[in-house]
Amino acid sequence: MDTERSIERWNAQWAIVAGRAVCTACMESQALEDSEASLIHASDCKLESAELRPWVALHDILDAARG
Repeated sequence: MDTERSIERWNAQWAIVAGRAVCTACMESQALEDSEASLIHASDCKLESAELRPWVALHDILDAARG
């Protein structure tokens, strides 16, 4: 159940579109191959303080679910 909530929280901030993690607020995106770098949100993004490494966050959620 914690995994589901974590995925829901991630999904409230991010979408995966054409292999890129896209911020749902400012539409800035990051390719998977850039996952170790921080994503820079648009200056007026309401989620600017959201996780700056969306792929790493998603990996951590899925890894925890795997056990």
